Amino acid sequence: MVRRLTFSSLFMAALLALALWGLRATPRAADAWQPTASPVPSPTPFVEPVGCWEPPDDYSRLWVNGGLFNARTIAMLDHAQALYDAQGGTLDLRLAITQGSYTGGALAASFGTHDGGGAVDLSVRSPVDWSVQADEIEPMLRALRAAGFAAWLRAEDELYPGSVIHIHAIAVGDAELSEAARAQIDGTFGYLRGYDGLPQINGVPIPDRYGGPVICRWMIARGFQDMRGWPNPLPTPGGTAQAVTALP
Repeated sequence: MVRRLTFSSLFMAALLALALWGLRATPRAADAWQPTASPVPSPTPFVEPVGCWEPPDDYSRLWVNGGLFNARTIAMLDHAQALYDAQGGTLDLRLAITQGSYTGGALAASFGTHDGGGAVDLSVRSPVDWSVQADEIEPMLRALRAAGFAAWLRAEDELYPGSVIHIHAIAVGDAELSEAARAQIDGTFGYLRGYDGLPQINGVPIPDRYGGPVICRWMIARGFQDMRGWPNPLPTPGGTAQAVTALP
């Protein structure tokens, strides 16, 4: 009788051990479907766009192709020319100048953006037959932006009935920008916010048709940042001194 009890006890103990081993060896359903934990993504390192170049802080003034500029703006324009030429560009940016800086309010159609320094308008027409050089527009804009300009195409009639097609550019970081020009950099409708720089009566900014801003290290060092997605200021659009109803 004692032997039977001992054998029985040993047999039951063996069965229990096998059952416990099976539970440990077989994963639970929850464990089997547990996803692999993903590592926390690291911030994307800043990569400076090709062509970035810090302009000189030279505000001596000079006349170029009928427009008055500071030397900083012309240095930026010449750097843009080199970048544009490297893309196979065919237009001479100095000869393409149609409006300069320091106009002192003489040109109401520009609503103050050319009153101070850092502003330039460029023709996109052929000097030979006056045809619009459509294939040159994007390469020109890329070069101007890499050189430090906020630059956009202004299409026919976009500013007012009869306005001509041209590229409008404002030098980022120019110490002598007018208030209206500065607003086109970081104001409600500004370049750094991903917009086209044009104030709107309804207060709704228009997205930049040519992509977001080009940000260079020298801009970051001077406090400029990619402001896309930032909350927009709500007072007078663009930070200008003009009333909303006075804006084009």
